[in-house]
Amino acid sequence: MKYLQFAVSVLCIASGNAFSTPARVFVGTPKKTNPRLVRDCMSLNPKTLKTTDTVDEAIVALLSLGFNGAPVVDPITNALVGCVSAFDFIQKEETGALLPFDMEDPEKQKEMTINARKIVGTTVGELATEPALTIHMDTNMKDAAETLTKTQRHRLCVVDDGNNLVGILSTSDVMRNIVDVLKALPEASSVDMSVGKLAP
Repeated sequence: MKYLQFAVSVLCIASGNAFSTPARVFVGTPKKTNPRLVRDCMSLNPKTLKTTDTVDEAIVALLSLGFNGAPVVDPITNALVGCVSAFDFIQKEETGALLPFDMEDPEKQKEMTINARKIVGTTVGELATEPALTIHMDTNMKDAAETLTKTQRHRLCVVDDGNNLVGILSTSDVMRNIVDVLKALPEASSVDMSVGKLAP
C-alpha cells in the first residue's frame, strides 16, 4: 500500500506541477555491509589434544573445559592431524560391538579397520578422525554455515594460508553471527513522501 501511495504521489507531482520547481523525493535504502568472514566470528586459541594423550587424559581435559571435542595435533610439529569428538570416545566404550566383515568391499574393509582401531585404542591419535574438517579464515560466514550443514558437523578447524590451526568455528559461533546480522538491519527503509512539503 505504501508503494502505491508513493507512486500516486510522484504521478501527481509530475502531472500537476509541470511548470513549478522540480520536487525531490528521498528514498533511503539499507546500507550494504561487507560480509563477515570466519576470522571475525571464530574462537581463538582453541583447546587441542595431542596424538600421544591417553584416552583418559583427553576425557578429563574435555570435561573440565565443557567441550565435547577438540582438534588433534602432532606433539612435535604441532601440525593439525585430525579431530576427536564425544562420539569417538563413546564408540570406544561400546562393548560387544559387531563389526562388518566383508573382505571384498574396500569401503567395508576401511570402515572395519577404523572401528576396530577406535575400540582397542588407548591414545587420542588412535581415536581421532583424520583428516580434520578445515575451513580457511577468510571464507565468508555464509559458505561456512553451508559447510557445517552439508557435513552435519558441529565445528570446523580454522586454518591460515600455511594450513596452521588458528581457531575453531562452531555452530554456536554461526548462530551468534546470525543474531548480530539481524540486529544490524534497519527496521524499515526511510521514505519521505511528504506531498504537502513538495506541493507549491
